[in-house]
Amino acid sequence: MEYIIAPTLFLNKTCRLPGIGTLAVTSLSAEHDLVNAQIKAPLPSIVFSASQEADENVFNEFTAFSELIKKDIDEKGIVTLKGVGDFIKNGQGAIDFIPRKVNSFFLPTVAAQTVIRQHTEHALLVGDKETTSTQMTGYFDETEITKKSQWWIWAIVLGVVGLSIIVLYLSQYGFNLLGNVITP
Repeated sequence: MEYIIAPTLFLNKTCRLPGIGTLAVTSLSAEHDLVNAQIKAPLPSIVFSASQEADENVFNEFTAFSELIKKDIDEKGIVTLKGVGDFIKNGQGAIDFIPRKVNSFFLPTVAAQTVIRQHTEHALLVGDKETTSTQMTGYFDETEITKKSQWWIWAIVLGVVGLSIIVLYLSQYGFNLLGNVITP
């Protein structure tokens, strides 16, 4: 029985069991793990919605299986569908479903390295303003140029201070320092 229900459920994403309810496969979103540079696969989960009274008279290819499942639940209290989950009878006599987790071995994570292309233009969102990578590169290049171009101001200031010291020294002591030396 589970050899027919499980493949149908995972292939069609839904399986209607008349008189019991409907099993459906829903997928959660994939997750981006930035720290480990991975993308985790979207994990499917099985959701059960109990049958309504109007659905009791529906006939499909699983009607016989549904009757067998209801009979086994009444006798044993639990029916296990391999790879899908367990049907049980709750305290009010209604059928509940406990889904199995899908083995993550079949849904491996994928490596996700960030690709930075230096010389291609693409759209960027900076704050609430949309711009391009070329415009942002130009913006950062301009700020870098103004920072680099300020060194010559300090060179001129140091040069003027140095010349001032030399001029002051020469005005006090003159040009001929060797003439003041006493010779024997």
